[in-house]
Amino acid sequence: MEEMVSPSGLKVIYMRYFISFLLISVFSGVYAQKLSRDKQIEDFDYLVNELRLRHQGLYEYQSKDKVDYALDSIRAALTRQSTLDFYKTLRYTIGLTNEGHTSIDLPKWTMIKLGLSKSFLPLSVKFLGNELVVNQNYGKDKVGVKKGDRIISVNGKSITEITNHIFPLIPTDGFNTTSQYAWSGGINFSLLYRLVYGKTKRYVLELEEYGTGKQKNVTIPAVRFTSFKSKKAKLPYSHFDYQDFMFEQINDSIAYLSIPGFGEDDFDYETYYKEQFKKIDSLKISHLIIGIQYNGGGTEGNENLLYSYLDNKRIRKYAKVTMLPAPYERNKEDEDYIFDKWQLKGAIAERGDFTLYSDYYSDLEYEKPMDNLVYTGKVYVLISGKTFSGGAEFASLVKMSDRGIFIGEEVGGAYEGNVSGYAEYVELPNSKIEVKVPTVHFQINVDPKVKGHGVMPDHEAHLTWDDYMHGNNSLKDYTVQLILEGE
Repeated sequence: MEEMVSPSGLKVIYMRYFISFLLISVFSGVYAQKLSRDKQIEDFDYLVNELRLRHQGLYEYQSKDKVDYALDSIRAALTRQSTLDFYKTLRYTIGLTNEGHTSIDLPKWTMIKLGLSKSFLPLSVKFLGNELVVNQNYGKDKVGVKKGDRIISVNGKSITEITNHIFPLIPTDGFNTTSQYAWSGGINFSLLYRLVYGKTKRYVLELEEYGTGKQKNVTIPAVRFTSFKSKKAKLPYSHFDYQDFMFEQINDSIAYLSIPGFGEDDFDYETYYKEQFKKIDSLKISHLIIGIQYNGGGTEGNENLLYSYLDNKRIRKYAKVTMLPAPYERNKEDEDYIFDKWQLKGAIAERGDFTLYSDYYSDLEYEKPMDNLVYTGKVYVLISGKTFSGGAEFASLVKMSDRGIFIGEEVGGAYEGNVSGYAEYVELPNSKIEVKVPTVHFQINVDPKVKGHGVMPDHEAHLTWDDYMHGNNSLKDYTVQLILEGE
């Protein structure tokens, strides 16, 4: 199944990749109840106060004066409006945190109402760079839409115009845009389009066919959200090797290791890493390609253990791991907080020093890799805008230690860290909108010249249209060719 599409269970996508707001956001369109300005101001002030008490990202990338001015401007512009419009206002508000782990949900009964209306574009899509192609059709069989058709416009609006409107609704780490392209794929594009442009009965698409260059206009009836199920899919699904845990020996000196996530609860990471690096050692591999272009993160410790197989030196990963006093005081008796030796030090809570290093595997009880299995050859890391959270932290470890060459596109998570980990859920008193506020600031031990961006590729590459159609991993193939040419 193509990434970002889950016909059998929507929550899998959004919880796994920390973007549940994309699903929830559009399930509010038919709810037209008006909220008075006074009620909105009460909710808005409540949210801003909670962000200041709990979220350390609010003033991380922009000055306090600039952020507070933006907050005051948003507050002053509030007027009587629907819950949906107020929700969109709050999306811009939490965007000021510049943190992709922050999310916002509407009440379930609001979500259900819109889900039953026929107002959604029945397609799953895939961004190839900044170009959009059709991945799946959940609508009628004979509408003239083919797998891989490039979408030029929707209802007369170019893809650039559409992304300019939907991207501001997607909080990212710092000023990243590659993650916005990644998170707008799959059925998310339909959801976000519905949120921004409202209800419509049909969609007029301007398309370009793969292989022929032929352009065509197709009109597609809108569908209910419940149509996004595998049994209603009309096109074959795409699948790529970077979506699986896998090892591939490419030739006598080159191997490929795919790590698509760090959060599979039933996956034995310790055994898997050990088995793969035993193979790498026995095969005398001198060029190792590690694919994390699909890796959206997961459980802390899994990325550190992988890095430990690339470098037997204990390096300082974090300068600090901190939390504001309010969430610390609420949770300081939690056994996990005690295990990590959290302590309040003046105006900030800090995690124990032993948790700041590359050999910290959380409470997973991993053993440090045997020295003979620590790989010493050349490393190439495949990255993308989907590389986020723990995936981004692994990229940061490799970058800060100059342990590898990066191929692909800017990492979706910030090089200097993120605000994630534990989270507080805040329900606004009048609208009942719920905001997930991450509370732990993981500050990577680096000082980039330009903050607010992910690890940059040494060689930029994207999934090509041809490779997308044939299920090939463009970044892997590009890297193999690079090695063969003597990189």
